[in-house]
Amino acid sequence: MLVQLKYATLPFPLGLFAVHYWFTVLDAAGGRCDRWEIWQSKQAGGESVGHLHCNLKAPDAGVGGGPARVHAEWRGADALRIAEVLRKSETAYPHVHRYLPWPGPNSNTFAAWVLREAGIALELPPQAIGKNFRV
Repeated sequence: MLVQLKYATLPFPLGLFAVHYWFTVLDAAGGRCDRWEIWQSKQAGGESVGHLHCNLKAPDAGVGGGPARVHAEWRGADALRIAEVLRKSETAYPHVHRYLPWPGPNSNTFAAWVLREAGIALELPPQAIGKNFRV
């Protein structure tokens, strides 16, 4: 299993100072790659509960401001912990039905929450607006 934390800049002019984060989970044994993220619209596509979406967009699709980039990736026990948090997030993430671009909760709030819940110490950059919104 491979879990990646990806990001892309937002459309202009927001992309000058803000990015959107999401996770991809590649299960090589099952041949499946799922993309997990919080999106500004509820039930926008893919499998969704409120603002939480699985496979709304292709794993490497940007969000309108530039290409996807990999921020970090995990294998082994860390990847399994992150994947488990993602699988349970539809009931465990406290803001699944709430979205605010600023100050949050938003996609970056969700990414930071997943990392904390999985016990992964990784600081997101200042452009991840909403990362510090307290859940």
